[in-house]
Amino acid sequence: MNDELWKDIRLSGYIHRPLPLQEDWSLERAQQQYQVLESSPWFGGGKDAASNWVHAGVGQLAAEDDGILQLSSPTIMPHWPEGAPADGDYVNFGSSWMLRKAERENWETFNRLAIELKADFHGIPNAYVMIKFRNEGVIPIPDIYEREGVHGVNLKNHEWQTIHLNIEELPRDAITEVVIGYFLNGKERAAGEEMSLQLRSITLERVAEQEVSKGWLPRPREIVFSHSGYRLNSTKKAFATDLKERQFQLKRSERGDTVYTGEIRQIDTGLGSFGIMDFTSFNQGGRYYLQAGGTVSENFNIGSAAGVWQASIWKSLNFIFCERCGYPVPGIHGSCHADIVAEHKGTIISFNGGWHDAGDVSQQLVQTAEVAWALFEMAEQVKARDADLYLRLLEEGEWGLDFILKTRFGDGYRATSAGITRWTDGRIGNMDDAAARVHNQAYENFYCAGIEAYIHGRIPNAALSRRLLEAAREDFQYAMEEFAKHGFDQKPIFWEHTYQSSESLYMATASWAASMLYEATGDEWYGEKAVEFIHYVLGCQELAGIQLDDSSTLRGFFYRHPDKRVIQHFNHQSREHLYLLALTAVHRTQGEHPKADSWLESIKAYGEYLKKLAAYTDPYPMISSGVYHKDEHLDDRSFKYQHLLTDERAKEEYVLQLEQGVKLNDSYYVKRFPVWFSFRGNNAIVLSTGKAASIAGAYLKDRILIDIAEGQLQWIVGKNPFGQSLMYGEGYRYAQQYSVLSGEMTGEIPVGIQTFLNEDEPYWPQFNNATYKEVWTGNAGKWLSIVADLFAIESDR
Repeated sequence: MNDELWKDIRLSGYIHRPLPLQEDWSLERAQQQYQVLESSPWFGGGKDAASNWVHAGVGQLAAEDDGILQLSSPTIMPHWPEGAPADGDYVNFGSSWMLRKAERENWETFNRLAIELKADFHGIPNAYVMIKFRNEGVIPIPDIYEREGVHGVNLKNHEWQTIHLNIEELPRDAITEVVIGYFLNGKERAAGEEMSLQLRSITLERVAEQEVSKGWLPRPREIVFSHSGYRLNSTKKAFATDLKERQFQLKRSERGDTVYTGEIRQIDTGLGSFGIMDFTSFNQGGRYYLQAGGTVSENFNIGSAAGVWQASIWKSLNFIFCERCGYPVPGIHGSCHADIVAEHKGTIISFNGGWHDAGDVSQQLVQTAEVAWALFEMAEQVKARDADLYLRLLEEGEWGLDFILKTRFGDGYRATSAGITRWTDGRIGNMDDAAARVHNQAYENFYCAGIEAYIHGRIPNAALSRRLLEAAREDFQYAMEEFAKHGFDQKPIFWEHTYQSSESLYMATASWAASMLYEATGDEWYGEKAVEFIHYVLGCQELAGIQLDDSSTLRGFFYRHPDKRVIQHFNHQSREHLYLLALTAVHRTQGEHPKADSWLESIKAYGEYLKKLAAYTDPYPMISSGVYHKDEHLDDRSFKYQHLLTDERAKEEYVLQLEQGVKLNDSYYVKRFPVWFSFRGNNAIVLSTGKAASIAGAYLKDRILIDIAEGQLQWIVGKNPFGQSLMYGEGYRYAQQYSVLSGEMTGEIPVGIQTFLNEDEPYWPQFNNATYKEVWTGNAGKWLSIVADLFAIESDR
């Protein structure tokens, strides 16, 4: 970590206040320096121009004498918007808009907009403004894709700002409407009664420096590298396109002297042609940069796991802390959401605590449980080397653990989730309250039992440790009873984060939970259940292999069910690592079992599968989504579980998306990105698969799998076609994200890179909206979980 970050950590009270935002390295700051080649005013400079705008929604629109438009409204309304659900689930208090029509204007000459805005959102934590476009040309926006052409901006309150928006990938051959406005997201403790937004100008621009928003090829001659750096004993590669040079140099940051010179190796792949810079053999710790002729990268670290990834641990921890629910986070919110309540058998609890699950400040028990688990994983690995970080991780993990226990009603029922997307007044009994969902669901109890048993052995509070183990045993028993009644089909509501779980993932989770309890108690009954459940999982794995057109065999992946009709995929929520957790746990705890060799073979087969998947995205480290069968969409039952909020086009689009992948034979394809519809963004998917790789790599002592795991972190911190870090504050050129209520937070990670329509290549426009740019607390947990494995692997050497 550099001295500046360490100073910020200390001044935050070891993150009891949010870390400051390092905006100097942001994409928005870089855009301010771009050369404008041509510009054309579209709005601004006179009252007549203001008359072309109309108002929609709550409040009013007025024009100042100088032509500035002012949109104003109350902060909150005493009723829900028309058509909103009566229970207030996923509802705010309305919206306020200024709207201007256009006559099918062609903006294709221009590639950027400059918009001058000022928000006066008194006392509101984040001045979030939305800008929307309608195009009625060859590609209609937003009709063809609901979220396309919608950009969210986190403004600095009470300041005029120029917002630069890259529109290169926006369909804009026939623009017919521009809309600017905001949501009424409720009153936080400090919020005033009124809010307003001013618009001074909109300018169409053509700039010389153009961002890449779609496809696999980065900007010509831009070096693609891991912004955080490379571990000493890992593979170290960077690459670029259109390089004429034959050699590259690795140079020391402080002095600029060359420490390594290598050949640039040209490769041609299905993604394009790249010049590879391989400096794997260089093993001296320090801070460096790469140079090829006049092309120079930014600085990065080479060192131990701590030297490369420890800064990101603190930043991830900061993000998680900032997402605390029910706790006054300085500068973001007070002790929020006490009036989100859960009721069961006449008792009521406030469903606040743990962490908000995303930018909409909703709450999911399972997501909080997973993040708490990851914090304890990470704490265990730094315990002997960094007492400050250990104690702070432990403290944050205990905050999540409190929520896990708080939401247990003690009879199998748990408060599980609530759709919020607003600030509330904390007073129970009035209209802005919401009801949390309460269920006695076997899957959630299996999963929580495993997490409780895992944390039990890693928490220094003896009384709490004993209570955790008691809770784990009780929850496992509740799960067994409900599973005996309902089997796999106990699906309360699709908003639950566990709704998409397949039969095989269900049994992997139950087996892992049984192994955790067997390890904690020594009770043979749990060991027997772990074996019974893992036997079901092995029946869902492809071990014989499918024959490909190139005469090779692909095996090791899992199906959703033992009938092996539908392959296990993840397209939003992702828990692929649970298969490997279950397999390694049962093998580690019962290595003398007669079936132990089959469990080890299953781990190895899955490792083979990951290695083959990795080839389809070379030289990028992002692992492909997986193998798909052409007829999976014909299985109505699994299709509806996997794909939420779809319409009649989904099954037709399944085929179209598959055909954009790599054809393996007449029946199978590899997709680099998932088949997906309403929810897009793949960070959780690559991180979960990366965790599966780190589990298998550590267990098998397989360096290739460990590199695949670490590669998923590298993809997120810059080793992607866009040259952007997706973790705000880590690396370079990180952009604003969809964090509607809390604003930007150092360490935040979004849902992830998406695809455009039915394509199978990365799409990452600057347009900032859900789901793909929505910050997601669960991704910070998955990040920490992989880093914990990298620390453990290094300690074992």
